[in-house]
Amino acid sequence: MTPADFMRQYGTRLVLIPANSKNPGRKDWHAATSTLVEIERHVGRGGNIGLLTGSGAGIVDIDLDCPEALALASIYLPETGAVFGRASKPASHRLYIAPGAIYECFSDPSDGSTLMELRAPGRDGGAHQTLIPPSTADGECREWINDRIELATIDASILGRRVAWLAIGCLVMRHVSEHAARRPGWDLPDLLWEYNQQLGRRAYRWAGQLAPDERPRDVKPRRDYTNAELRLDEVVAAIVNDFDWHDWNRAGLAIYDASGGSQLGFICFDDLSSRSSKYDPHAVLERWKNYRRSPPNRIGLGTLVHLAKQAGWKRSAA
Repeated sequence: MTPADFMRQYGTRLVLIPANSKNPGRKDWHAATSTLVEIERHVGRGGNIGLLTGSGAGIVDIDLDCPEALALASIYLPETGAVFGRASKPASHRLYIAPGAIYECFSDPSDGSTLMELRAPGRDGGAHQTLIPPSTADGECREWINDRIELATIDASILGRRVAWLAIGCLVMRHVSEHAARRPGWDLPDLLWEYNQQLGRRAYRWAGQLAPDERPRDVKPRRDYTNAELRLDEVVAAIVNDFDWHDWNRAGLAIYDASGGSQLGFICFDDLSSRSSKYDPHAVLERWKNYRRSPPNRIGLGTLVHLAKQAGWKRSAA
């Protein structure tokens, strides 16, 4: 597939880049537009082509920088029919359609080396581009792995999680065990934590979890809770979390007041928060600490019961 064909099929914006270079060579490259004729002429003269990630259908690039990522990608990442690379790193780029994906770079905290990048628009609106076939740089030509190019479509949040777990797998393979890395499971961050807390802490963050020393102390057995505490647990579990930030914070205030800031209250708040695609366990913990510094006094269990009833909850006979 030629760059012009790629542009026709996916409506993406392509960037004209000088021959044998990765740099567009101009500050406004992300705003420039090129016609199909200009692209064909540029390629015909030996020029390189960059794909503006996020443009068109929302195309993003997973750039696999380390040997571990190349070895594990087929295990952790969704399949796609758009894979390319170069002689020294075949299949090092995988393209997906994932509207709304956000740029992220994953690096090894022990030495700062890059493991991989999810190349997409930045959180602050910054632009990113990736060199696509048949461009040549560093003496190597980019080439498609398959003759037929078909991009897989995947939800941006799901793709982000899959890439994050691939990064965790890379750390496990590099520092702990290749055998474990090739058999992904929820315990991979635990393995890294046992080996090295710096590596483990980074893995927990990528997985959207709190590190062991950030979690609340073990809560008491359920049989030891009062009826009021158990009722709180039941009510919060029934609430549908489709909140914006304001309503989420309001629910958190109500949980804090109803629980008296207890450990169970935090767990209820964290559980409610986790039922959102925006879930960030560190943000939840920071909010809870903020409630402790400035406890609420005008909101409580009544608000939570109201929200639960809106979701169809009815108090159980127990």
